[in-house]
Amino acid sequence: MKVNQLLVFSIIIVLKTQLLLGQIESSALRKIIERARSKFDLPAVVATTMNSDEILLSEIQGVGTYGKDNAVSFDNYFHIGSCSKSVLAIIAAKLVEGGRIKWNTNFFDVYPELLDSALIDYHHITLEDLFLCQAGIKAYTSDDEIFPNLNLNSQNSRYDFAKWLVKQKPSSKFRSGKFEFHYSNAGYTMASLMLERVSGKNYDELIKIHIINEMKIDILIGFPNHIDPKQPWGHTLSNGDIKVFRPENTYTIPELIVPSGNLSMKPLGFAKYIQLNLKGLRGTDNYIGSNSYKYIHFSREGFSLGVFNNKMFGNTFSGMDGSAGTFFCRAILIPDNNFAFTIMTNAGSGKGEMKAVDWITIKIIKRYKNWWWKFWM
Repeated sequence: MKVNQLLVFSIIIVLKTQLLLGQIESSALRKIIERARSKFDLPAVVATTMNSDEILLSEIQGVGTYGKDNAVSFDNYFHIGSCSKSVLAIIAAKLVEGGRIKWNTNFFDVYPELLDSALIDYHHITLEDLFLCQAGIKAYTSDDEIFPNLNLNSQNSRYDFAKWLVKQKPSSKFRSGKFEFHYSNAGYTMASLMLERVSGKNYDELIKIHIINEMKIDILIGFPNHIDPKQPWGHTLSNGDIKVFRPENTYTIPELIVPSGNLSMKPLGFAKYIQLNLKGLRGTDNYIGSNSYKYIHFSREGFSLGVFNNKMFGNTFSGMDGSAGTFFCRAILIPDNNFAFTIMTNAGSGKGEMKAVDWITIKIIKRYKNWWWKFWM
């Protein structure tokens, strides 16, 4: 997921001055969401603001299905797309802290039987390289890329996929001892495989153990209405038209790249997850240690371990975007100012349009700073 330039510009402006808590009120957030739904014809939107101690505001509006009267609630699930990459990073950090693996563990130290058949170009890649998208692995970020002909019903399908991937020509150049950045969903499949082998648990089990049982956050693998038709349906917006993805629709995240972005969370569960990250970034150990949170969010500039970040005038922020086209999820964390917010909607946006989530993001920032005169939108 590429960082939206307008979003980055907005956050940098925010970081030029000290944020003051309390600048946004419940009524203001409610109006922002009302306007966004009207302006972009969104089925549903939910937004939360928080500091490291409490959820400050939460607002949810709209319907689970366009044209129906099934109002959404905080008990509904929203697909979080590539924000799932951050979840995988948290699980990895927990296993690193437990001594099961290291960030610099070589992929072929975990899967030595694949070394001889792999291109020599890949012999050095590590768990961290895969999270950083610096492993040269094919992207699989668009419908134009053709997957290999594998038995998807096999328990080894992702293993077979990884075996095939490391035989393919690298998708980025190798310079200064590393592959150049190349955003790759398939790379996260390989990272997940490393975690699976060292833990003895498959991806589904890792999610259940670490996120549901230990972090106490409800989470589903897949689109909400594929699991329960009463859950919110996904939608796409394009040139004023809206397409509804019914439960029987076959559109889904391909099985081979599920670990890269196929999780769904309840809005307050996602807010809790982001709040734990914020708390950790501010120095408080929780599910993983504070240093692990900082490593995930800020070990590299620009794009770190499944999240993006930037730094300006001594202040830092990090964030994550996730969308498979039918939902959109965003979180922005500003640890220096003890503030974060999330936005979730059951609709994606068409090309060439400013995403509705970008618009909401800037409106929240403007209201939070009382910058009524900036960013006329």
